[in-house]
Amino acid sequence: MAHTVPIAGFVLGLCVGLTSMGGAALMAPFLILVLGVRPVTAVGTDLAYGAITKLIGAAVHWHEDTIDFDVVKRLAVGSVPGGVLAALAVRFLPLRGYPIDTILRQAIGIVLLLVATVVFGQLAMSDRVRNRRHRARWLQGGRITAFGALAGVAVGLSSIGSGSLIAPVLMFAYPLAPSRAVGTDLFHAAILVTATAAVHAASGSVDWTLVSALLVGSLPGVVIGSWLSPRLPIPVLRFGLASVLLTSGLKLI
Repeated sequence: MAHTVPIAGFVLGLCVGLTSMGGAALMAPFLILVLGVRPVTAVGTDLAYGAITKLIGAAVHWHEDTIDFDVVKRLAVGSVPGGVLAALAVRFLPLRGYPIDTILRQAIGIVLLLVATVVFGQLAMSDRVRNRRHRARWLQGGRITAFGALAGVAVGLSSIGSGSLIAPVLMFAYPLAPSRAVGTDLFHAAILVTATAAVHAASGSVDWTLVSALLVGSLPGVVIGSWLSPRLPIPVLRFGLASVLLTSGLKLI
């Protein structure tokens, strides 16, 4: 496993760089289905890994001034409490005799199916509909905070959704420039994932050796994938990866 994990991290990082699909949505099923990691450890490890990578990306966007802090605040008011409460539930449910690994495995499967559905929906959406963001103004204000709370619960339970579920809604609901939408989403994700990762780490469900091995491979993978992205048929790749997520979700449920 010592050599396999960095290589796998490189491949996953390459996919993230190529398609911009959420790393957690790819990492969590890989840890469980391929490496055989316990779901509770997979969630904590994935969140810790994601916190490190998202904090780096958020710092870059902060420097580039591509963050809408008002939108971040509206999301975080709901998502951070939701994520922390869900992470605390992961910690305390076993004390009540609940089979936490089974619960998390099913939660990850359900969220993967949601992510796959969102990706397929984005691919099928026409440019005319995609650009008419004013049609989703009902998602703004307090409703985006409520949506953030639901997404936070999904992240706390499955480690998935900080980008792959929130980003499409954010980009459709707010008339932000693409770079500002990405920066806003990433900065919010850094806050949410770091908060939930801290709870999982405190409960001992993070494999830091695994986190280090994944980072060694994935960081150069993201860089290379980002460079290749403009040169390859990304919609085809996203369709293929969404199909993998759909299959993984069905296997986990």
